[in-house]
Amino acid sequence: MVRETVAAVGAARAASSVRIVPTASGLVTRIAFQSGQRVEAGAVLVELDSASERAALREAESELANLRRQVGRAETLRAQRLLPAADLDDLRSRLAGAEARLEAARGQLDKRLILAPFAGVVGLRNIHLGDYVDSNTILTTLDDLDAVELEFRIPERYFRAVRTGQAVAAASVAFPGQTFAGVVREVDTRIDAATRSFRVRAELPNPDALLPDGLFMAISLVVGEREDAVLVPEEAIISEGGASYLYVVDGEIATKTTIVLGQRLDAGVEVRAGLAPGSEVVTRGHQSLRDGSPIRPVRERAADQNPGDPPRHAS
Repeated sequence: MVRETVAAVGAARAASSVRIVPTASGLVTRIAFQSGQRVEAGAVLVELDSASERAALREAESELANLRRQVGRAETLRAQRLLPAADLDDLRSRLAGAEARLEAARGQLDKRLILAPFAGVVGLRNIHLGDYVDSNTILTTLDDLDAVELEFRIPERYFRAVRTGQAVAAASVAFPGQTFAGVVREVDTRIDAATRSFRVRAELPNPDALLPDGLFMAISLVVGEREDAVLVPEEAIISEGGASYLYVVDGEIATKTTIVLGQRLDAGVEVRAGLAPGSEVVTRGHQSLRDGSPIRPVRERAADQNPGDPPRHAS
């Protein structure tokens, strides 16, 4: 069986990748991660100075507690018909405002903590303790590397042969001798008019976070399998003028035959057209052959030691 494969190149991308920036400005008072560390969702990465925000929170809490006491007393007086309803309504309105101010104060304090939005691996630290940062400062990066995505392009002639779930193999010079297996997740529905190719996205499992974001990889995608493929030795193929041919043994003569090549494999070269299964082909001595030249088998040449006769070889 011959597996027809197509080669492509692409760069690995994290399943999720973000630049970590603060939503508020201030001085860095704590850095809670190391470069390359894996963190869980919600983990604190950086803390900014928060003295004024904590003071504002305490003030809002005190105001809210005071208004709650006032509303409690007012409700008691109102039940005894000793307080106008309008005064109670006014206190309740002020209480609602105090609750909103407390919530806002908590939100401002929360902004002083920069949290991981999802589980992943943090990148290089771009800050130091005491640095002043704002919403334009990139503190670090965060990548979800449990799986990586590969996007690549392949020629349009394979459009009908590619579908989701197909196996892909990827390799990188950064990991010599290693092959990483994955599957096709998405296939573009359009052909690029300029390149006559289409995009394919594959996913590679990466549980050990071995593959980093941005890694350049060579990709091999199986687009077909043929059980009845015809293979011949590499040395039997002759290329001439952009065409390929070989000499087929026809009795005691060699017939020059034009062929169409398929996949090149360790076991030989696939012939897609021009050669019948089981044919014998000449593997050595092509330079002395012409179409219709007489030949004798290798075993006969070995018997009579006549080096002038080119050999033949069964496919």
